[in-house]
Amino acid sequence: MYDSVLVWSMSQEKKDTGRLDPVSREGVQRSAAPDEALDLELAASASKGDKGSFERLMWRWWDRIRGYCSSFVGFDPELAEEAAQESLIRIYKALPRWRRESPLGGYLYGICRTTSADVMRSHARHHSRSIQVEEFDTMGFESPHAAGEANALRQEASQMLAQAMRQLDPDDRAMLYLHEVEDKGLSELSTMYGMPVGTIKSRLFRARDKMSVLLREMGYELH
Repeated sequence: MYDSVLVWSMSQEKKDTGRLDPVSREGVQRSAAPDEALDLELAASASKGDKGSFERLMWRWWDRIRGYCSSFVGFDPELAEEAAQESLIRIYKALPRWRRESPLGGYLYGICRTTSADVMRSHARHHSRSIQVEEFDTMGFESPHAAGEANALRQEASQMLAQAMRQLDPDDRAMLYLHEVEDKGLSELSTMYGMPVGTIKSRLFRARDKMSVLLREMGYELH
């Protein structure tokens, strides 16, 4: 029953305009300033079984859900698609247990985190896969190779960034995504992850430092 409710999640038209490719900063910014009051209202109605409210809520959150799942699974399009779709199903089932005094974003991302981890474990048990990254453009990049065709350099830089990101721990990768792409502050991440602000700050610093080292070896500077 629950699965059939979520068939709407990606109509063909939506797939054509919102494919689960690695997320661009431009796309994230369009979805990064939600009307929080409306989100809470829709979530409250959805938690009581209002399917229309659930659909509206998920359309508003789809870009953020797929972006988070994509970052967690290392930007593998197939794994990201599976994790995002499974997250929708789990969110639908879990919303009745959400309490309004709890941050909605933290609750939804927590479900996406668990789902993405489960998808990665499931696929790791059955087969290994190589990840093909077409484009990933979420953070500022500066290449020392200024000459050449701009598009080729941009694509190359995006690929190098994705390769470096994949070498991070999945939780650190997703945390860095939330901080850098969705502009989540330290206190918000602290609440979301249940960790002290100092711990969040240290993990972000170490993740970014590791990326900087990896990218420097590839001839790029992260800024």
